[in-house]
Amino acid sequence: MAQKGVQIITVEPGSLAEEAGIRPGDTLLEIHGEAVLDQLNYQFLITREDAAVLLVQRPDGSTFEAEVENGGEGIGVDLAQDEVKVCKQNCVFCFVHQMPKGFRKSLYLKDEDVRLSFLYGHFTTLSSSDDAELDRIVRERLSPIHVSVHATDPVARVKVVGNPREGDILRKIDRLLDGGIDVHTQAVVAPGLNDGAIWQQTVDDLWARRKEGRGSVLSLSCVPVGLTGHRENLPLVQDVGERFARDWVARWTPEVRKYAKANEGEPWLLLADEWFTRGGIEVPGRAFYSRSWAQLENGVGLVRRFLEHSRRFIKSPRAQGFAGRRVLLLTGASFAPVLSRVAAELNRKVGSHLRVAAAKNVSFGESVTVAGLLCGEDLKYAAHADREARAGRAGWVDAVVVPSASLRTTTGPTDQYTLRGAVVREEGTFLDDLTLPQLAADLGVPTVPSGANLSHLLDHLEAADRGAFRGGALQSAFHTAGLNLPQGAYNP
Repeated sequence: MAQKGVQIITVEPGSLAEEAGIRPGDTLLEIHGEAVLDQLNYQFLITREDAAVLLVQRPDGSTFEAEVENGGEGIGVDLAQDEVKVCKQNCVFCFVHQMPKGFRKSLYLKDEDVRLSFLYGHFTTLSSSDDAELDRIVRERLSPIHVSVHATDPVARVKVVGNPREGDILRKIDRLLDGGIDVHTQAVVAPGLNDGAIWQQTVDDLWARRKEGRGSVLSLSCVPVGLTGHRENLPLVQDVGERFARDWVARWTPEVRKYAKANEGEPWLLLADEWFTRGGIEVPGRAFYSRSWAQLENGVGLVRRFLEHSRRFIKSPRAQGFAGRRVLLLTGASFAPVLSRVAAELNRKVGSHLRVAAAKNVSFGESVTVAGLLCGEDLKYAAHADREARAGRAGWVDAVVVPSASLRTTTGPTDQYTLRGAVVREEGTFLDDLTLPQLAADLGVPTVPSGANLSHLLDHLEAADRGAFRGGALQSAFHTAGLNLPQGAYNP
């Protein structure tokens, strides 16, 4: 786990680091006599005390000590990107294994990192975390973290994750809980693999670890397995169809409410939105979801939050900004019915002309219906098909809207916590490397991201009216809320 220090890339002029003689290209080896492992560890060590003793290495190998009175703050350096950590599991439903050929190489890397779990809510199976790293999580108070459990029964978990050494996930979770670390958990549910009695045991085991005081299992979500059309030579996994989804909702919705009642009204067991969209069922009301929208990034409550905001927005004077606008809204097949109802209500209220088109996912297969996995070519095809259905007129709409979840501004092994190999694409790029400006040029009409709600969308359309985005940084004109944050092996 340990690295030989972290290289310093830049030193701010006039900073404590510059005053101490630290230069770009130096390597920060130790703080307070402890090895610096990575950027997050640097933040932990440098903020522990009002003064810091640093051990620094020059490019020629020589070292020197520097003491800075930093008051528990940073010292004015930017550090090199960290090494990526690779998942050691071989999950039967791993999304990376189901990737079609021809995409950028970084999408085939199975990254797994507890740092991302702490910082951005990414899920980790803890396969790359040995006891030393678990102890580091406790020491540096990286709480809460998010753990993909899948099954607590050791035999069943080995079958799911494909790693005979990783059956006993409860041992690792208990080590974290005993150290005072809170944990959000999830299970990707595949029929006949980890449902039924296996799932019930998972619920029981994790519920028993919900406690006050020291570390606690804060929540458990269940997500239906996602399978692409590219599973050649992979283990047979049964997909979650409409009937299974409807039965699951009927069975577990009462249990969600039961556990919430026993948890002082706060939902603990969480059902991802896909159970409802796959089953063709209206999502429950606001009380069904956590007060803090726990696990929203995992697809729990996204639809309900959008509906709640839309209801309030349509009643507001701001909604009149949509009046008269002719807009094509592209989205995935699972969200299209919800978005269509909202668009129809807005049209009736303000006289707008919003239409919704469900883009087929040709890239990954039509079984993949979520908006976040639509590629640029999928969206381009859907927009062209809509235009052809209207006699091919060049100005058939005023603007085209693409899901923000399908766009990224960083491509590489992961996102945000920039690891080596990441490439900044500020203009916004889809999974297939088509960029937002390229799509707009092809369609010949302003093309904007959806944002997280109708208010964001109107802001984006008005920015397009002003010509505010002509390439360059996406965030210079648009809200970044809703942009895709890759989830390792489950969401590249």
